[in-house]
Amino acid sequence: MKRELHRKIESICNEIGTSAASAACEDIVHDLESEYDKRVSVGMSELDAYRDVLKNIDEIKKKLDALPKTDAEIAEKAAKESLKNLKNILGKVSTIMWLSIVILFFYASFTSGNWHISWLIFLWGSICQNVLDMVINYNKGKPLKKVLRSGLSSILWLLTVIAYFLISFASGAWATTWLIFIFGAILQTVLGWIIGK
Repeated sequence: MKRELHRKIESICNEIGTSAASAACEDIVHDLESEYDKRVSVGMSELDAYRDVLKNIDEIKKKLDALPKTDAEIAEKAAKESLKNLKNILGKVSTIMWLSIVILFFYASFTSGNWHISWLIFLWGSICQNVLDMVINYNKGKPLKKVLRSGLSSILWLLTVIAYFLISFASGAWATTWLIFIFGAILQTVLGWIIGK
């Protein structure tokens, strides 16, 4: 249980992630282990001693979080909070978008009767989802070139599939429309050259 106690406090210190919290961590662990040993020595079970020592864990977190922070740590915490808020917002946008797409799919399919084409709306939804993922990845600190290369490549292939089906349904020339995938591969190569510069 002492090992678990040590692991628990270290986890809290790492979660707060400041140099002051890391410096105070060893002292807190030492004090809590002493309190734990006292309780066990008077006959308390190891589990009860562990629980009793950690009953004020929220207070420990508050004290560690209240320790002085450097400007870099404050900026890092603000960036993490900003990213978390952005992910929450984009998560909600994504949920609303997909619900809207499903509703639009059924509405368009029932009113037009073009079920063989209306399902392509899900590919358009995938393109929008790719854009949202690109925003999240960029805000996580991933290099812009890497984000663009992977995101635009996915979007390109989704657009290629959409174009393939639309052209094939419109022309009926299924025997030759598959050639669009060759053009897609060429475009991806060109796109890689452009972004790679």
